[in-house]
Amino acid sequence: MFGMHDMRDTSASRQRAGRSDDVSGEAYRTTGLVAGTRIATAMGWRAVEAIAVGDLVLTFDNGLQPVVAVTRTPVATPLRPSSQTMPVVVPAGALGNATPMTLTAEQRVVVESDAAEDLFGDPFAVLKARDLVGYAGIAQDVAQVHDVLTLHFAEDQVLHADGGALIVATADIPGETTLAFLTRTPKPAPYATYDGLAARMLVSAMTDPDARLGEGGLLRPAA
Repeated sequence: MFGMHDMRDTSASRQRAGRSDDVSGEAYRTTGLVAGTRIATAMGWRAVEAIAVGDLVLTFDNGLQPVVAVTRTPVATPLRPSSQTMPVVVPAGALGNATPMTLTAEQRVVVESDAAEDLFGDPFAVLKARDLVGYAGIAQDVAQVHDVLTLHFAEDQVLHADGGALIVATADIPGETTLAFLTRTPKPAPYATYDGLAARMLVSAMTDPDARLGEGGLLRPAA
């Protein structure tokens, strides 16, 4: 029904990986899915804006999971656009997506790469969309007002988007103040998020397989 390829199970290595950043403060305004992005659900591919609380969404690791909250934020281009805020345009096929897609700058995506395995010991790694600019034709573009939607789950999940791209959906809900949410014990993040120098090294190695970025053993994300 979805036309997606199977990926080998590396759950053991994912569980060892840590998380180097979290969505907090105003960051949620530049993370999320742009309206029109198609997500794999129990009912097939659906536009993210058509998904509601209680709908079952197909996740990469945990099968069908119910959406527990949806946040929607109109985002306008700031007076001084920067790489921190400009949307990221992803050509078809660049991240496994069947069609061109637009991501918010801070949206985290899962990439599978031999370069990630060589550098970090795990073929799966999480990068912010803006850190992928320059890889496989991915670029940033100034956009006008667009709606950003975030699907929230009981725990962080990885979703299938636009035919095969892997998108991280956070459990963090801006403004959530219930006692159950504040006192919950979240599961360890199953994927390592790389940013800064580590992200640049990985994207460089993905772009040029012959790149040799220093000497030494495997690199690990900051705790």
